[in-house]
Amino acid sequence: MSDSRYPIGPLPQLPAEQRTSATLEALATSMTQSVEAWRHTLEALAPADLDRTYRPGSWTVHQLAHHTADAHLHGLNRLRYGLTEHEFHIQPFDQSAWLALADGRLPVGVAAQLLEPLNVHWAALLRGTPAEQFGRQVVHPAEGRQDLWQLAVKHDWHLRHHLAHVRLALAGEG
Repeated sequence: MSDSRYPIGPLPQLPAEQRTSATLEALATSMTQSVEAWRHTLEALAPADLDRTYRPGSWTVHQLAHHTADAHLHGLNRLRYGLTEHEFHIQPFDQSAWLALADGRLPVGVAAQLLEPLNVHWAALLRGTPAEQFGRQVVHPAEGRQDLWQLAVKHDWHLRHHLAHVRLALAGEG
């Protein structure tokens, strides 16, 4: 079996020749399909499924749903700052600490409901922003300087990455 930590493979890098408006459209479509898959997956869960994990010591399905919504929100704000501020410095968040907050105990349906309007904004920005604007840079304290192309690719990958984790957990592979 492949590495359950990266069930869809590692975060891809986007080659220069793929930095086009067609790629932005493809990212918007991919994100929209992923959010739809998240909604369908979460709607089909039985209560016992929420505590499943994809590997020993990993986050539960419940935690994965809330983390994914939190990260999609952070990514959207990072993109917006990156489009409007010169070399925006990203403020990371303690992902596990956020999951321990009271709203992390809300039903997973809330996370699914949050993902949908967030993704409407993501898709509008990906489809409506000139491709050359994605060359703008943001600075992450741990990851360093990155352009908005890589930020967008990362958040598309992130949606699919954690959805694959949920599917592994539901298949009983954890």
